[in-house]
Amino acid sequence: MKRILLAIMIIMLGAATACSQALSMGDRTSDNAHAFLIQSVQIIDKIGNDMAPEGESYLVIKYQIENLQSQNDSTRRWTDNITLEVRGEYYDPTFIKSLDNQLWETSLLEREKKAGYIAFTVPEEIFDFKLTFAFPTSETELIYGLHAVDKRINVNVDWVLTRLREIENNKRIPLIGEPLAMSNPIRYQGIILVPKEEISQLIEETKGLPENARGVVIEDYLMAHGHCRLE
Repeated sequence: MKRILLAIMIIMLGAATACSQALSMGDRTSDNAHAFLIQSVQIIDKIGNDMAPEGESYLVIKYQIENLQSQNDSTRRWTDNITLEVRGEYYDPTFIKSLDNQLWETSLLEREKKAGYIAFTVPEEIFDFKLTFAFPTSETELIYGLHAVDKRINVNVDWVLTRLREIENNKRIPLIGEPLAMSNPIRYQGIILVPKEEISQLIEETKGLPENARGVVIEDYLMAHGHCRLE
């Protein structure tokens, strides 16, 4: 009997733990009136002509809202239903002039979906966030645990420059140096910034240049290949 009770308690504890786990990017949730989906979470330091203040970055979240009703939904300010928390501090949305398709408020036709961005100014070097979304009709609150992709241009440029220096040093190792150094692409946070086939060309283009000029070449390369931009 004791074993049966113990097994039941373990199952109940596991179920409670599963229910309490935070949702993640890509988890679609809904009530009887609306559906909510987070499509991307990114950290960036520059958007068009807007630069994040020193010591801070822009957290940009792309989300989608859907009207599940068979009738039109009146204009709502959806940013009022989104709360961002970082280490016990709460942050209000930031309007960024250079950021297109910001979704602060909107109306929805029946069964219509709309997606757009909401941005926050947050301390730099923080990538994990707690977001709470409250459905306006049912007032149901859902908690998301989010990890942002680092799109900051200076960080990505510095990473590539560091890896290029390491590759150049490794190439000097007799016999095995060059094939070993050139065997892998340059990755940052799992994303390929420079394919291995293009590393030699990038080394040639930056050879002999001062550090600042090397950084400019790398920045141009990354921007041309779609990096350090919002998805």
